[in-house]
Amino acid sequence: MRLFKIVLWEFLLIFASVLVFRSIWMLLDRIPEMKNEFGLWASLILGTVIVFIAILMINKYSEKNKK
Repeated sequence: MRLFKIVLWEFLLIFASVLVFRSIWMLLDRIPEMKNEFGLWASLILGTVIVFIAILMINKYSEKNKK
């Protein structure tokens, strides 16, 4: 029963993430600067930098927990 509850909450978390992602996407579509080429490149670069930093931090903290 406990495993079922965990799976249920994980499913709800994934569903909620989809709703948040869709909402952010729709809000960004309303910003005129995000529709031109510069805005698209800027968001791509910013997103890539954030992903890179997040991966580095995850690796840093997961290595600390292994020691």
